[in-house]
Amino acid sequence: MNILSKNDKVLKNTGIYGIVSVLQKAIQFFLLPVYTAYLTPKDFGITGVVGSVVSFLSIFYVLSLNGAVTKFYYDYKDDKEKVKELWGTIFLFVLINSLALTSIFTVFHKYLLDPFAKGVSFYPYLLLGLISVTLNPCYSIFQSTLQARQIGKKFGLNNFLYFLVNLSLTLLFVVGFKLKAAGILLALAITDIIFFIYTLIDFTPTIKLKINKPILKKSLDYSLPLLPHSLSGWILAMLDRLFLNNMKSTTDVGIYNTGFQFANIVNILTTAVNQAFVPWFFENAKEGKEGKRRIIKFAEYLSIVFAFVALILSLFGKEVLTLMTSNKDFVEGWKVIPFLSFAYAFNGLYYFFVSPLFYNSKGTRKIPAVTLSNAGLNALLNALFIPKYGIIGAAVASLISMITCSMFILIVSNKIEPIGYHWKTMYAYTFAFFGLSLVNFLYPYTTPINLFIIKLLITFLVMLMIYLTHKRDFKYYTKLAFSKIKK
Repeated sequence: MNILSKNDKVLKNTGIYGIVSVLQKAIQFFLLPVYTAYLTPKDFGITGVVGSVVSFLSIFYVLSLNGAVTKFYYDYKDDKEKVKELWGTIFLFVLINSLALTSIFTVFHKYLLDPFAKGVSFYPYLLLGLISVTLNPCYSIFQSTLQARQIGKKFGLNNFLYFLVNLSLTLLFVVGFKLKAAGILLALAITDIIFFIYTLIDFTPTIKLKINKPILKKSLDYSLPLLPHSLSGWILAMLDRLFLNNMKSTTDVGIYNTGFQFANIVNILTTAVNQAFVPWFFENAKEGKEGKRRIIKFAEYLSIVFAFVALILSLFGKEVLTLMTSNKDFVEGWKVIPFLSFAYAFNGLYYFFVSPLFYNSKGTRKIPAVTLSNAGLNALLNALFIPKYGIIGAAVASLISMITCSMFILIVSNKIEPIGYHWKTMYAYTFAFFGLSLVNFLYPYTTPINLFIIKLLITFLVMLMIYLTHKRDFKYYTKLAFSKIKK
């Protein structure tokens, strides 16, 4: 296989992963009218709390062994029997570990789970969550083996089918049987049961279901040091829900989650761009000054795009949310949209600034220190802000944390692998657009009609400014995007 064909394969698989991820998350957004029609804010909050708990537990169920699946595959790939032993060892260990942890959490849930999920009963909500987190890691390991072998089509198809099954069951239980929060969690549990069975049928016959102690030790030695990084990621993404639930109410979590669905659009965009940017960055970084010039221009242009999308969501999120939700209690979620949207816009800057650290092996050791420090800051800010400011306090904590994290990683990146990003410009646009995004909070001081006109005027002026200042880039990247889509 020549270099071109290898690159084509990487780009193709990256496209598959990105498209599936975008479709999954985008459809969830458009299902908001369904969820808000059949669920109360408290119901929506219950799913958010259980989701946060399950996401936390999954770290200890999987123990970052997904990485070992890929890492050591390339060490053993010329020895098929060794690969079977590797994947069989990891799969069996994860299954045993999952069953053991679930048994412990089920028996001692009053002490280990209930205190962290105030107001959310173990039966049926947390129990259904436990069923999911018990079985999903095995499917996750299976998917990791497909990634390792670069079987992108099957990986993407599996994930899309998983999503369709989950979606269908959710609509059946929530809309058809009106099971509310339990319906969403039951749908997820049944989906994980189905795909666990599928994994047993399709995957286990191809591996050796026997624990090889040297391989297991080697895998754990690699994966366990990654746990702090995983924990910090969870804190930044999920801890605010548990703080809100325990310090305020489950209803607050539901309202917060509604606003999050809008902000998550920026997250979808930045994540999809990052998946394509990283391999492209590595390729261009090797080309010296010319390659770095392309990286700098691309990052600057996209940072403006991130900020603009966050601005539009912030300006008109309230109106869209009003139209999409039949339960007006959910509309209060608009208040967190500006803060969370721009948190993800700043996270987009983080993705650009952290890429040089992944490129330079010296930099990878610095990343956990930054993310862990920032996770600690996020936890502190949530504890300080939520009791007094509720959902807005949680959103502001996320925003400050993302800004701080992006700045710290920029400093570290510039010391180890300087690219020369136009970071002042990138931050200037993002902060300026964030300032404009707060215009909705003028509502008590002006009429809704006047406010809407102001927002339209802001949108027009910002679009005109972006076009005039980056006309050449706008034309180039727009033409490039359409040509790729057409192709």
